Amino acid sequence: MACLDTCSLEPDAERALFRFVLRLLVLFALAMCVTEASAQDTYPSKPIKLVIPYPPGQADALARVIGERLSGILGQPVLVDNRPGAGGNIASRLVASAAPDGYTLLVTGNHHNLNPRIYKDAGYDSRRSFVPVIQLTEGPAVLLTQPGSPFKSLQDLVQAAKARPGQIAYASAGIGSSVHIVTELFMASAQIELLHVPYKGSGPAIQDALGGRVPLVMASLGGALPFLKSGQLRALVNTANARWPALPDVPTFAELGYPEATLVLWMGIMAPAGTPAPRVDRLNREIHSILSEPAVRSRIFELALVPVGGPPEHFAKMLQADYNAVEGIVARTGMAAE
Repeated sequence: MACLDTCSLEPDAERALFRFVLRLLVLFALAMCVTEASAQDTYPSKPIKLVIPYPPGQADALARVIGERLSGILGQPVLVDNRPGAGGNIASRLVASAAPDGYTLLVTGNHHNLNPRIYKDAGYDSRRSFVPVIQLTEGPAVLLTQPGSPFKSLQDLVQAAKARPGQIAYASAGIGSSVHIVTELFMASAQIELLHVPYKGSGPAIQDALGGRVPLVMASLGGALPFLKSGQLRALVNTANARWPALPDVPTFAELGYPEATLVLWMGIMAPAGTPAPRVDRLNREIHSILSEPAVRSRIFELALVPVGGPPEHFAKMLQADYNAVEGIVARTGMAAE
């Protein structure tokens, strides 16, 4: 009976068999590379979802502008999915647990690094659960009151708050929101205590300030600008580094003696950790190009924001600086959330 054990093959036959197996392995590896490259080349092949931790408003409007143009470029629908609540944690958890395939993205802001520090279980790790795609914008917030308010200036508010600690209420877009952060910084700097009334988004907070149900509201300038222009609300201070062109008469915190309360609000797009780098780079390249379009830039300026853009590495560097700043914010203010 012929022996089928390869151990009994002649040396030449054994070498030939080895070369044959080696060729098969090489061909298999090449096929895998071609398949993977082909899969990357077909991205995207289905709708992309932009998950937003806010109700309709400034961020929503920004995401829809970007999404509409991105859809036209990529040839696939880009859907905006509003998931407000829990200070942004609901949206962040959803994206952190999504498949890392570039089809589920998070539009986020200043609360991103803060929430894991102030919530017992935010449900995500700000540095490990995501990869940065691109920074979209920067912009200021403003502290607002009604035209007939007794607070004619920020100093009026500081004096009243020192006389009645914890009794003067202010509204914000929610616990851990950027406008909550900056108000906490201001209170720590001025050594005063205001009563925080959190809402699910800046829209409802502004509406209650308009109706006189709360005397103050800290909101992004984009959300507040229509009411400032109409005279329904009045700004006491601007949180940015310099006076905003649309509000040349509104001073900054730094001008009024509270430089520690200076805070620029940022928004950016992130993807779940593990998303293939070619897909992140494709998204970054296309969105950066969109941010450079004159019509898009004009719309962003209308939202009282400044377009930023840049490579993922630029956004990653900014996020690291923001993370370091959060350490100081929590230490100075003692912020915490249930």
